[in-house]
Amino acid sequence: MVKLTAQDRAQASVKTYDVKTSLEAEEKIVKESVRSQRRNREVRLKANYNIMILKKKAKKLRKNERDKLREKHGEVLYPKTEPRTIESMRTPDPTFEEFLTEEQLEREMDDETQEYFSKRYLPKLLITSPHFPSKFTRNFCREMLNVFPNSTLIYRKATPLHKVCTDAYARGYTDVLDVFVPRRGKIPTSMIYTHLPEGPTVHFRLSGITFMKDIPDKFPSAPNNPELILTNFKTAQGRRLARLFTILFPSNPDFRKRQVILFHNQRDFIFFRRYKYAFRKEGEKVVLKEVGPRFTLKNRKLLKGLPKHDNANVEYQYSPHQFVKDKRKTFAN
Repeated sequence: MVKLTAQDRAQASVKTYDVKTSLEAEEKIVKESVRSQRRNREVRLKANYNIMILKKKAKKLRKNERDKLREKHGEVLYPKTEPRTIESMRTPDPTFEEFLTEEQLEREMDDETQEYFSKRYLPKLLITSPHFPSKFTRNFCREMLNVFPNSTLIYRKATPLHKVCTDAYARGYTDVLDVFVPRRGKIPTSMIYTHLPEGPTVHFRLSGITFMKDIPDKFPSAPNNPELILTNFKTAQGRRLARLFTILFPSNPDFRKRQVILFHNQRDFIFFRRYKYAFRKEGEKVVLKEVGPRFTLKNRKLLKGLPKHDNANVEYQYSPHQFVKDKRKTFAN
C-alpha cells in the first residue's frame, strides 16, 4: 500500500484558480501568500502549491499580453526583452573586435602563424603519445589520423616532448600533437599542441571523448581536406587559438566531399564536432549528419616556445581562483 504524504494530499485536494489576466493572477498570489503564513500545515502546503501554479500562469499571461501589444503598437513601444543568460550577462572584454582598430587587429596577425597565411603551405602533423598507451588511447589517436589530413602517428614512449619536436621539425613536420595519458591511466586527460619550430605550445584539458562508432546515426567518412568553422572566438586570446587551429588544416578544402569541422567556443570550453552536409530541395535546405569523433578542450596553459620543463615564458595559465571575484568573465570567447 502506497502511503501519501501531507504534501501529496494537499496537492490532490487543492483547487487552482482559473485566471485570465496577469493582474488577476498577481492578486490571487497576494491572497494565497496570507494563507501560507497560517499555523495549519496542510493549509500552508495548499497555499504554497497554489502560489507556484499561479506564478507559472502569470508568467505565461504576461508574455501573451506583451505579444498582443507588440502586434498592435509595434516593437518600438514594446521591444523584445533579451533573456538573462550567462552569455548576455558576461563582462565585456576590452580585446573584443568592436573595441579595437584595424591597425591593432593587423598587429595581432603578426605572430607565429603569419607564415601559413602568407605562403599557404601544406601542414604536416605528427600525432604522438607517451609511455605505452592503452587500447582506448590508441583508438583515439587513430581517429585523429582520420580527422587531420597529412598526419602521421608515432608513439614517443619515454622520449621528452621537446626532443620529439626538434626531430619532427628536422623531418619536415610543421606541428606536433601529443595525446597525454597518465602512466597508470587508460583515458587521455590532456592534449599538448606545439607549432614548429619555435612554438607556441598550448596545453589543453581533454574530456568528453566519443568515438565514431558510438555516434548515433553516424555518416561514414574518409580523411580529406575539410571546410573549417570557428565560432565564438572573440577575445585576443580566442582569436590566437583560432589561428592555431586553422594552421592544422590545408587552406584548399575539398568542397565535393562536403565535410565540415567545427570548433565552437562556449565559456572557454572548445567543442570539436565533424559533420557531412547534403543539399535537399534543389539547394534550399541543408541536412547535417555527424561523422565524429567528439571531444572537448579547455585551455590550461599557453607557452611561448617549445614544451620544456624550464620554459618560464608563460603567456596564459588557468587558475581556479581567478574567477572568484568575477564569475562572469571568460578569456577566449
